[in-house]
Amino acid sequence: MTLVTTSRKPVPELRTFSKDLAFTLEASYTPRGKAGLAVVLAEETPVLVVSRDAGENLIDIYASGEPVAALRFRSFEVTRREGPLNRGISTGNQTVYNTLKKYLDVTLTGTAGDECSFQGTQGRQYVLRDVRCA
Repeated sequence: MTLVTTSRKPVPELRTFSKDLAFTLEASYTPRGKAGLAVVLAEETPVLVVSRDAGENLIDIYASGEPVAALRFRSFEVTRREGPLNRGISTGNQTVYNTLKKYLDVTLTGTAGDECSFQGTQGRQYVLRDVRCA
């Protein structure tokens, strides 16, 4: 099972984002708190570390303790979900899809662009803007 965690001191909206990302991926969420990154990366499953640096949001993906992929996005918008719940991440960006498909539940949509989306708890819908692989 995938594990989603945050930086040591995440802002509240990033903590909620991380919990909802774990929900849509049917993963476990654990706050990192005082635990070092090495403790979290000791897990055998993929680990996603969500953080923010210099106004940019980051999702670093680790497998077997090694960095394997990273997503960078400028901002995200939270709206009210309409319709039934869909699990996983959706993107129209072929590069992002190819990078994530080995590690996460991701769907390639028919729309081109630099956005990703996923649905969280309590009717939340997230749209990530200016997404790129790092």
